[in-house]
Amino acid sequence: MKKRLLLIGCVLMMSTAAVACSSTNQSTEAKQETMSMDNSQAQGSESAVQDASSATKMPEFKTKTTEGEEITSDVFKKSKLTVVNLWGSWCQPCVEEIPELQKLYENMKDKGVNVIGVAQDGDTELDAVKEIIAQDNVTYTNIIPDEDGPLKGFVMSSQLFPNTFLVDSEGNIVANITGGQDLEGFTKAVEDALAKLN
Repeated sequence: MKKRLLLIGCVLMMSTAAVACSSTNQSTEAKQETMSMDNSQAQGSESAVQDASSATKMPEFKTKTTEGEEITSDVFKKSKLTVVNLWGSWCQPCVEEIPELQKLYENMKDKGVNVIGVAQDGDTELDAVKEIIAQDNVTYTNIIPDEDGPLKGFVMSSQLFPNTFLVDSEGNIVANITGGQDLEGFTKAVEDALAKLN
């Protein structure tokens, strides 16, 4: 009996670890629900991108890019829509969708759409972050969350990675995609958001 309980405990721990990077999509309206939802349920759900019903704002920040240049939340004012992707070098689904985000950036930059990556572990694993950016020939901006600042708090409140936010020119979050996505999914979400902003 003890061996059986030990085996069940080990299986549960391994299952929890396996779903740390989930592949569901949620609206901002359901974000609180996601945070309390069991990770195994999240992994099994079918992906669906929904618009946020009530806008929340990105935190104001002043930080640096992975190249050491200063950047602030004023960056949102320069585009109709900014795709903000929270990722980490330790998260395989995060790394897998980076080439998809690069294609999205190339396809949509002339339509007023920007892409910004926020490397969750950029302050501790900068070399690993830069290596991933280099190997995928990423040309969109990647930033490091400000140490103990509002952006770091925002990133750390995310319980599932990757986590992507669509942000308008005033810094309002108009949609939230939690989990990995491909180019087709990103493009549809961006086009839907642009249509509603016009």
